[in-house]
Amino acid sequence: MADEYADVFTCIKCRNPRITKSARVVKNNAIIIGRCLKGHDFDLKLPMENEHKWIGHLRDSIYKCKCGMPLEEHKVKVGKKKTQLILKCTKHKQVVTIDTILWNTISTDRETQKTLEKGYYPERYEISTDYKKPKKEIVKIEKKEPEKPQKWQN
Repeated sequence: MADEYADVFTCIKCRNPRITKSARVVKNNAIIIGRCLKGHDFDLKLPMENEHKWIGHLRDSIYKCKCGMPLEEHKVKVGKKKTQLILKCTKHKQVVTIDTILWNTISTDRETQKTLEKGYYPERYEISTDYKKPKKEIVKIEKKEPEKPQKWQN
């Protein structure tokens, strides 16, 4: 199945990438506002039920500068409802405001992506066939008669 949200974050007028300025959740939809690299404004309304399909595109849109360079996190202010990201490239600084619900998903997605890029995969254990079976030790336990109470001598 083709990715139905691949072109959503591409400007329809000039085919340049769209840069997100803010994202909020209203009822069952995410409202995304921003501009493309040429300055064309956009508003997107995306269904939250398909969040897993478009969240990666939103992440890429947030971390792209207005000059086209990638942005790095400078400061992240996480609140109960809103999260403010202060992002920088080599020339510019951008402030993006998104709902904390979306930020939690994006940050988890980013950490997973970083882990995969660094090559940290779970260790794989191989079963060795070249081992000796441990010897069973047999320990004999002797039953002892319980001691009888001593009688006092008069």
